[in-house]
This record gives sequence, C-alpha cells and structure tokens, in this order.
Amino acid sequence: MRVLLISTNKIRVPRPALPIGMAYISAALKRAGHQVDVLDLLWESRELKAVRERLTTNTYDVVGIAVRNLDNLTFIDPIFFGPMTEKIVRCVRKFTSAKVVLGGSGFSVEPMSFFEYAQPDFGIAGEGEAGIVQLLDFLESGGSPGEISGLCYLDPEGRYCQNPSNSSFDVGALEPDRSVYDPRYFEEGVSAASDLTRETQPAIETLQTKRGCKLYCSYCIIRKTEGKGDRFKDPAEVVGEIQRAMAENPEVREFEIVDATFNFPLEYAMEVCAEMVRAKLNVPWYCQLTPNAITPEFVELLAAAGCIRVDLGTDALTDEALQDLTKGFDLARVLEVDRLFTASPIEHTHCIFLGGPGETSAALRQSIEFTEQYLNPAQIYANLGIRILSGTKLQRQAVKAGIMTEGQGTFVPAYYVEPDILADHETLDFVRNAYLSHKNWYLWWGLRGQTLTDRSAQTIDTVAEMQKEYEYVMADKPRLERAPRRPTVKPVSLTLGTMPG
Repeated sequence: MRVLLISTNKIRVPRPALPIGMAYISAALKRAGHQVDVLDLLWESRELKAVRERLTTNTYDVVGIAVRNLDNLTFIDPIFFGPMTEKIVRCVRKFTSAKVVLGGSGFSVEPMSFFEYAQPDFGIAGEGEAGIVQLLDFLESGGSPGEISGLCYLDPEGRYCQNPSNSSFDVGALEPDRSVYDPRYFEEGVSAASDLTRETQPAIETLQTKRGCKLYCSYCIIRKTEGKGDRFKDPAEVVGEIQRAMAENPEVREFEIVDATFNFPLEYAMEVCAEMVRAKLNVPWYCQLTPNAITPEFVELLAAAGCIRVDLGTDALTDEALQDLTKGFDLARVLEVDRLFTASPIEHTHCIFLGGPGETSAALRQSIEFTEQYLNPAQIYANLGIRILSGTKLQRQAVKAGIMTEGQGTFVPAYYVEPDILADHETLDFVRNAYLSHKNWYLWWGLRGQTLTDRSAQTIDTVAEMQKEYEYVMADKPRLERAPRRPTVKPVSLTLGTMPG
C-alpha cells in the first residue's frame, strides 16, 4: 500500500526536534513492503495548502498523521495543536478517499477525546510500529480489528474501542528511517532564546536507547505512551547506530539521547557510556537525567564518553514540593548533584516548575533564594505551572484545589498553578525580577515586556478561548460512547509485518 505520513509538529524551541517517531513508523512500514512518502509541516507556513498539494499530486491508500505534541505544555505562552490536526483530517477527507490514521505521543495522551474531536478512521495509542503494520494487513486482507495493537476505532454500533498495546516492540530490532528527515534540520542556526548556553546550534542527530519508564512523577504520562517497564537496546547497537547515522550525514556535529530519562536505571546508562568509551566514539552529545540516579563515577564516565551537557529533571527546589511531585529525592540530593556537575566539564541545566501543588508564596521565594545561594548551573530553565493530563496524580490534585472540576477533560490545555500564587502580585514580581537579573535563568522570552500578573491573566483568557473553540467544533459532532471492555489479550512479541495467529 502507498502511505503518506504527515508530521504536524510546529515547535521549534529550544531547537527543531527531528520527527523520530515518524521515522520509526516509516521504517516499520518499509520493512513490511509498503511505499512511504512524508510531509513535514514544520517547514510549511501554510499547512493546509501543503497537505492539499500533496494529496492532489499523488494517490494514497492511507494517510498517517503523527501528532508529537497535543500542545506546547506551557502555561505562560500556551499553544494548542488540536485544531490544526482536526483541519488536516478534514482536508484529507476532502481531497482523497484514503483511510486516515492518527498516532504519536500527542494522540496517545488523550486518545478518545482526540478521536472524537478529529474523527479519523483509526488511531493508534501508544507505540505504533507493530500496530500500523497490523492495521495495513487488516485493510488489505480483512480479519478482526480487535487484535491490532493499540488500535482505536468505532465498532459497528458506532462505539469507541481502544485495544491494549499487546505487542512487545523490540527497540533494538529497528532503526528509524532517517531518510525522512528534511535537510533543513541539519543547517547550523542561531540558538533559540531559551538556550542561554550557546549562540549557535550545530546540526544534531537523535536516538533512543530504551523505551518505558519506572519513575512515578505526579504529572507524567510517559508510562502511558511508552509503557511501564524498560526495554533496552544493546549498548553496542546504540554506538553502532550513532556511528551509522553520522556517517550517512556529514553535516551532523552532535547527537542527543532523547530517552525521557537516560540514567534510570543507572546500570544500563553506565553500560552505554562504557561502550562509547571502548568504541572511541569521540562525538559530543547530551541527554536528560534524573537527580536520583547520579554518582561521582557516573559523572566521570559521562565526561569520558563525550557528554557535554545534561538537562536535570529537578522540577522543584524545596523538599515539600519534591515530595509532592513524587520525585524520589530531596533538596540535599539536588545540591549534591549540582556540585558534582559543577566540578566536571559537563554543562548542567536545572529544569523546574514554579507554583506547583502546595507551593506557597513563601516557599517559592525560598526556592529562588536557595538557587541563588547554593546552585551553580549553566542554566535554569523554568515553567510557571504544570500541564495537567488525565489519569495523573496532578489531575486529582487540580480537582481538589478547585483548578479543575470533577469530570473535566484535559484534551484542551489545563494547567496547575497554585491560585494563591497567581493572586500574589508581589511574589510574581519577585519571580520576574529574579529571572531577569540572572542572564542564565530562563522563564519566558517576553518577560522584559510584561509582568507575570498581566501575562497570567492573558493566559487564562487564551485558554478560555481555546475551550470555546473546542466546544464550537464539537457542537456538530457526535459524542462517543465507549464500547464494553474486551477480555485483556496477553502481550505477545510480534515480528513487524505479521498478525498474531
């Protein structure tokens, strides 16, 4: 079958992210014998025009729409991508008879709401490599959709069905199809306003070493989109993939490991780094780390392996806030890790939330004073508030705090910012002034031009308008009823391109 994959991601900050998810799907489809074309909307200023031109130039059996982000997760400058995806689906319907399939992490965080809103033929929630191949087998040969991994669809009665992700995808069995990447990703450019550690951004490659997560952060949905357990690539295969990717693209100067948390479990991360040292990889790279799995030996090994920068998922800078976010470490640990990296050649960034659950104005001020007095990062990267997603502890806390109502959906952006902090104009001014006074602290690119009080009020109005637009679009669409649950299917390991017998 001939398939068009459309990448809808429009986020360019802090740098344009390679559509690695779409690249994995392309690789799975090509391995199964299908023909794949791609359209990357990051580079298109008129998205629907680009979609229409592609659909009227070629004929496709299936159009897969990859949704990397439901929104930009940012309270202070919110952008919702649902409307653009819904318009793309309607555009596909108008100009082709191809089946429309939604997928990607942005779809997977709210699959039923997204399906109801955008009205595709099918969706795939969670990992899609096995499911998309099984779906095309089904479209070609028939059978039952009930066994297709992660498939979202309507039954004959028009009820919403969502299959479990019942296939075990071997992350070492397939490399992403890097031929789908637009050459413009690899042009050296000026760094984004949020990257305060460098003036230019060299061309980078990305890769995953594993999938799944065993951490329990109160706001996170990685366990929902990638799975609760970890599945690993062999460390030698990780190094081999890096070497092949860079050999195939001489423009690349650095690479990034895009695991949600590279160093958990620590033993595996150390094996990967040791393999880089043994292979004399000698390529600069960076990654995301959790402070609760860092030792002096690991920091030394990171440096020896060529790591030049780490983004730490610190999240908060008081013991109370860290405990509330279920981070698994305390402030003493944050200080210890900060000192380890300060003494190393590796740049480190603390990524934190301001105004999270239970944080008072006094605690917020205290956290800033602690940062100024004791921490020495290359950069502080902060967000005011936290995006609320369904099924999380944070959602339950938001209902309890009156930020959300019982039963309120989270498809349209919703954010947890302690109401008392939003109402405390003096503390918001204190935060703003602190971030403006440190050249390596980042909260928002427009901070010099607007107070946080005014910006927060503007955000609240913007989110309300998003909700109104959503309700307007949904006014003429049927609300879906969930079909009765089918018996759970025992997970099976699949070879891509086959259906379970």
